[in-house]
Amino acid sequence: MSEIFMSEKITLIIPTLNASNTLDTTLQSASKFFKNIIVVDAYSKDNTVKIAKKYKSKILLCSANRGKQLHRGAQKANSDWFLFLHADTIINKNSYKEILNFIKIENNINKAAYFKLKFNDKNYSSLFVEKIVYLRNIIFKLPYGDQGLLISKNFYKKIGGYKELPIMEDVNIIKRIKYKNLIIINSYIITDAVKYKKQGWIIRPLINLTCLTLYFMGCNINKINNIYKK
Repeated sequence: MSEIFMSEKITLIIPTLNASNTLDTTLQSASKFFKNIIVVDAYSKDNTVKIAKKYKSKILLCSANRGKQLHRGAQKANSDWFLFLHADTIINKNSYKEILNFIKIENNINKAAYFKLKFNDKNYSSLFVEKIVYLRNIIFKLPYGDQGLLISKNFYKKIGGYKELPIMEDVNIIKRIKYKNLIIINSYIITDAVKYKKQGWIIRPLINLTCLTLYFMGCNINKINNIYKK
């Protein structure tokens, strides 16, 4: 089965909000491999939509709520598989091959996959955070949205898809997928380190951990989102 035919079985879904600083690089890499790309934009005020049009992506408009954006993209996708990706993430050739290998396995139709994480900034701090993320994945099987999510349409519908959450939509869906159905792909996707460089390689992970803890404690999701955005 050709790679072109296989790629048509997958829709890449990207939620955006004022993402012009990173989206061009993301789509430049992704468009080499995927024909079906949906950008779900939350009425950006920058050049996000213009960039999406440049790469002939299908553009949907939606209120600013990442869970809602992701689900809207899935509702409009016609393919057998979905790959959810953030707007600051780069897919490489090896990652793409691993995606194809995953969807070729019949039993994976009721499983989901995610990638190992790398940053586009190499220093001791970034390497440390990458190791922490890897340990979190191995011990708790708890990937975040910046590691991507590859899932069949059938399984996505079966578990109820993304919920309309402004944050923690990734953790919420992972819990419904369940540990036994999660597979880590033996390849990396590269995410932009700008948030970590801006807020600090210690502060940013601490904010993430605080938000995660509050979510599991049942705190108000909008309050958690406000903490995350600070």
